[in-house]
Order: sequence, then C-alpha cells, then structure tokens
Amino acid sequence: MTNAEPVAEIGPKTLPRVLGLFDATALVVGSIIGSGIFLKVGNVDQALMSWGFLPIILVWIFVGLITLCGSLALAELAAMFPQAGGPYLYLREAYGRLPAFLWGWTEFWVVRTGSVGALACATVIYLDEFLRPPGNGEAPLGHLGQSIIAVSIIIGLSAVNMFSTRWGAVIQNIATVTKVGFLGLLITLPFLMGKMNVDNLHPLWVPNPVDTPLAVSGESPVADSAVPLIPKSLFTALGLALIAVFWPFDGWINIAPVAEDIREPQSNIPRALAIGIGIVCLVYVGANISYHLVLPMPEVAKSTRLASDVFRVMFGEWGSKFAALGVCCSTFGAANSNLICGPRIYVAASRDGLVPDFIQRVHPLRLTPSNSILVQGVWTTFLIIVFYIISPEPKKVFDLITDAVICAGLIFYSLTVGAVYILRSRRPDADRPYRTWGYPWTPALLISSYVIALVGTLVEQWQQLVWVLVLIAAGAVYYAIVTRRTKTEATTEPT
Repeated sequence: MTNAEPVAEIGPKTLPRVLGLFDATALVVGSIIGSGIFLKVGNVDQALMSWGFLPIILVWIFVGLITLCGSLALAELAAMFPQAGGPYLYLREAYGRLPAFLWGWTEFWVVRTGSVGALACATVIYLDEFLRPPGNGEAPLGHLGQSIIAVSIIIGLSAVNMFSTRWGAVIQNIATVTKVGFLGLLITLPFLMGKMNVDNLHPLWVPNPVDTPLAVSGESPVADSAVPLIPKSLFTALGLALIAVFWPFDGWINIAPVAEDIREPQSNIPRALAIGIGIVCLVYVGANISYHLVLPMPEVAKSTRLASDVFRVMFGEWGSKFAALGVCCSTFGAANSNLICGPRIYVAASRDGLVPDFIQRVHPLRLTPSNSILVQGVWTTFLIIVFYIISPEPKKVFDLITDAVICAGLIFYSLTVGAVYILRSRRPDADRPYRTWGYPWTPALLISSYVIALVGTLVEQWQQLVWVLVLIAAGAVYYAIVTRRTKTEATTEPT
C-alpha cells in the first residue's frame, strides 16, 4: 500500500473553490428571499396597521438598512478569514473558542436546521395552495401528506448537495432567478393590470388608534378571518413588527460559511453582499407596496397565502395557482441555500476538535462535506416531525420554528458583527482586503437594533427566548465536558 492510498480514502482537507461572483450573489439573494416576504407580511400588518401604512413600510426599509450595515462588517470579516465556517471563525478569533462553539451548537440545534425546516414547511403551505381545488376546498395533501413532503424536500436537497456542490449551486441559481422574476411580476402587474387602489395605503399615519380591529370593507378572499386586536403601545407594536421582519431578512450572514468554496473571496464576497442585499431591499419594498395597493391592510393582515390572494384578485383562481408555484420556487431555493451553508459551520467546529472528527471529512470523490450534510439533514427531519406533531397547521409550525430561529440569531448575529470592533483593536495591522464602510457607526446600528429587539422579545415573548437560552447553556456544559476530557487525554499520553 502506497502513502497516497490512505490520503485518497480520507479525502482532501479543504473544499475546492468552485463558486464565482454570480453564484455568490445568487446565494445571498436566494438565502434571504425565501418565505418571509410571503408569510410574514401579515404579521407586520397585524402589529402596525392601526397606526397606518407609513410605519409598516418604514419597518421594512429600516430592517433593510440595518441588514446592509451588518453585511458591511461581515464583508470585512469574510475577506480576512476566507475559510469554511464563517461566523464560527470570527467569533473564535474575537472572543475565544467557547462563544464560537456555542454559535455552531445553536446553529445545528435550532438556527440552521430550524431555518431549513421552516422553509420546507413554507414550500408545503404553497404547494397545498397550488393543489387545492377552486372554492377554497379542503387541503388536498392532508396533515400526514404535508409532513411527508416537507421531509422529502430535506432528503432530496441533502442528497443533491452531498453528491455535488456545483449541482447544489445550479439549483440555487435557477431558483434565485425564478423567484426574483416572480417577485418582479408581483411588483409590476398591479400597475399594468390596473388593479391598484391608492386608497388602500390610507391612513398613512394614525397617532392615537383605538384599541379595536380595523374594519374590513368589500369582498375579500380572506374576509372571513378574524383580525387580532392591535398592541397596546406603538413601542410594543414596533417590537413585534421588527421580529417579524427579521425573518424575511434572515440569511444575510449565509455567504460567510461558504467562503472556502468561493473563488477570489476577498473581492467576490463584498461585491456579492452589496449587490445581493441591494436587490433584496428593492424587491421587498416593491412587493409590500404592491400587496397593499391590491388588498386593504386588514386583508393583508389576515392572509396566510398573501401572494396567491393578490394574484387571485388580478387573474382569478388560475392566477392564485401560478403565484403558489412562484412561492414554492422561492422557498425551495431558500431551503437549498441554507442547507448549503450550515454544514460548513459544523466542519469548522470539527476541525477544532469540538465535535466528532467525521463531521469535517470531505468526500474523496465528490469533494463535498457529505457527513456534515447528512447529520444536518437527519436532525432537520426530526425537527419537522416534532413540530408537525405539536401543531396540525403548517403556518403555525412555520411561525413556531422561525420565531425560535430569530431569537437565537439576534444573540449571535450581534456578537458576529461586534467582532469587527474586537479584531480592529487586537489586530490593527492584520491584512484587511476590505474595510467596513461607515465604521464604527454602521456596525453599531445593527447591534443596537438587535439588542432592542432582543429586550423586546424577552418582555413580550419570554417563553421562546428562555428555551433558546437553556439550549445555549447546555452547549456550554457540553463544551466544558469535551475540553476537560481533551486536556485529560493530553496529560495522560506517554511522552
């Protein structure tokens, strides 16, 4: 047996750089645009519609702005550390191994796997709408069928990405072009079809709304649903709206873990982030204006299939079916992009010896982190099954998972962006191919906004945040056990 044979069995130590600028940009856009612009718009309107349309659209613009600020800091960090792992590496270099490990721990147990599972559930919601008979009949898939299809999506995408990173990127590129094209139609068709009603944008601002639901006027595909009571204060309403909008913008950090797969990452990652988030902001603002020009705010607030309801107004039932397919492409692509990113984080943790060694292995023939993808797929499948058992309604399953993802993400995204300050102080002379524009103010805007949202979540939805904190604490216990065992083994080894 030659020396080369064991190396071939183990596989290479790093991932090949097979993704270019277009792939990276598609990953940014595809990771962010998924389900939120279709399934979280109503949550924002429920919180803010009694104060008028202006606060609603300003929340979307504001979150887009702070996301851009965060991406500027992320670009600097990714250009400094163009290896697999992304935020795991930045947290390790800035704060040490424990915070980095807790990020990877939380990513695996809830953030990444929860995101993939939620997007699979969102795909099922709109697939059910596509298959639903005219007249708002019974859900054709049924509860069991919905859960089976959601799990099948995870298995299928995992298999593709285990086989080839390039194939996964091709699916991502096709899905991204399709979803942006569909949203372009959603934005422009109300104007071209003459279906817009500017009166739907009024009132723009109501300083002191009464504590009752807004009335629904006229015929509506969603008029038989109940509109929740408005929150007691504007501050509470803004907090609830921010949490809702954070999910549609979640994914802006996803390009960082894939840095090792990207060609010329020092230049392509900043460019992809700037181009991608710019596209997302324009699309989200345009889509919100389009929704509200076609449907009154109370109807937007009550709709669980908003894109289909808008297309139903313009084209009837077949328009609703077309919209359902468009959203399926969007959520399916976003599930794929999240599935691509997560395994690279676990690979980085494995390289540090904090999780089993087999996680980091690159397949000797496929050149993919196949073991990491497999483990992620298994846990995501388990999460989907559990949440479908907890709730029989896909939309409630979706909201349960996404709220947990955002609660955990607020903590670690803030720490990740904060790493820019730490590393500027500790390593002032380090090579920085890209430097954060607007430093130190732009990172501070994202961090302060996330802290405010985190405090608001702790006050209003503390149950969701508490179990996330318990999960993080469990990770700290696991880390202490692993590191202590490693030190013990090192001291007992014969010299």
